Amino acid sequence: MKNRQYLRNISVGFCMIAVIGTPMSLLADIVEIDNIGLHEYLQRVKANHPFFIQQNLNHEIEQAQQDRYLGDEDWVIKASPGYRHEERSASIAFVAEEQDNLTLNAGLERRFWSNGSSLSIDYDYYNLEQQFAAPVGSFSEHGNGLSASYSIPLMKNKGGVLSRLDYELQSYNIDLSKVNSIENQERFLEQQGLMFLDWVFVTEQRLIAKTRLALADEELIRTKKKRRSRLVAEVDVLRAWDAVINAKQNLSTIKSQWRAIQAELATQSASLDLYQMEPALDLYTLKPAPLLEQALSVLKHNARELQAFDVRLAQTERLQNGYDNQKEPELNLVLGGGLRSEAGDLSGSAKFDQPQYMISVNFRYPLGQRTATADLNRARLQKRQIREAKNSAFRQLEAQLRNLVVQLTELSEIIELNKEQIEVARLRTQEELKRHNQGRSELSFVIQSRDNEQNAQLIYAANAANYQKLWLRFEALTDALLPGSDRI
Repeated sequence: MKNRQYLRNISVGFCMIAVIGTPMSLLADIVEIDNIGLHEYLQRVKANHPFFIQQNLNHEIEQAQQDRYLGDEDWVIKASPGYRHEERSASIAFVAEEQDNLTLNAGLERRFWSNGSSLSIDYDYYNLEQQFAAPVGSFSEHGNGLSASYSIPLMKNKGGVLSRLDYELQSYNIDLSKVNSIENQERFLEQQGLMFLDWVFVTEQRLIAKTRLALADEELIRTKKKRRSRLVAEVDVLRAWDAVINAKQNLSTIKSQWRAIQAELATQSASLDLYQMEPALDLYTLKPAPLLEQALSVLKHNARELQAFDVRLAQTERLQNGYDNQKEPELNLVLGGGLRSEAGDLSGSAKFDQPQYMISVNFRYPLGQRTATADLNRARLQKRQIREAKNSAFRQLEAQLRNLVVQLTELSEIIELNKEQIEVARLRTQEELKRHNQGRSELSFVIQSRDNEQNAQLIYAANAANYQKLWLRFEALTDALLPGSDRI
């Protein structure tokens, strides 16, 4: 902060010099404008960028995919009307010469996931018209029936384990989509944050370049006065003039970079007012180094990237339970009953006075079970693979975390040395200026000393910007960059 304030004081001190003979594009920088911080900018990106809508739609798509499985429990209406006409040889005794059969089967079916059972309710109607040879003549028969059948699994699919399998497996895909969506959003915010920090760094570069230009202008004015008094040679005026031109070129280049980054940030956040803003972030504010063991504990127990492996592992375990159940024998208890009636006329067939009921047990068991056994072995191998993949991912995250902690610690020490370097460069410039004013050295030494002082300030700013970027990466790595995203 002390060095930054020093730069601002110099910039203000030479304000009048900068105004005189300065183009309007440079004067515009003196006008006071609004500031925007990193957090506010990231909030704008999160609220306005279509990437976040896209990521949230992933979750909705997976939810819609799960909802489709609910159709397995829907009531199903069925109907099967039919008509059949047959003609046979009249030479066969007791066989109708012509026969017309009108049938209708209609009903409802439904499966129940709570216990894996299925219910079927049916209505049957038939009308049989037969024509025999004389003296029998024609014969008519009508029949109606209502029946219900209920089947419940006793071993395989007991409790609806297999009936609900696809639906429950999809719930894990929904959780995975949440984790991946948040991770993708956080990575996107991290990249936007790094770009914002580039903007802050270029803003600091611009301030340093402005200060250097103001000093070069002052030196040129002073050198011209000395030349008129014949205290210096014409070459010193040319050197001072060249220093001004170099400073202006450098400042123009930096301003071009500054506006380019500003334009990209404004587009990404859909904020036209960003063109009237400057970044508000102190590059030189250092934070206490993070505690490595504490950060590792947070990473191990709360990292969203590791959560994804936990979800996949739970999903594979549920699938394995389904494969275990597939090996069970298929044993179903079937209960049925109904009422029927048959008569030669339609009204008589509607009495439903003939009760029926049945009970049966269906058994089916494939010998060998090679398919189910192979599925189980595959599920076990997949679980092992997921565990190893999680360990590998944690190893990589741990390596990244240790790398960041070391860099943050070392860079904070380097930044302290940069402060000393700037102070030494500033004192050297004072001495070179004093020697030049006393006629004991050339102006080129003063210009070189001021350039060295500027380079020291730029190195200080660059290291401070890298420090802030490392902190941003640390926050993203520990899932602190996107708050409000709870563990699944």
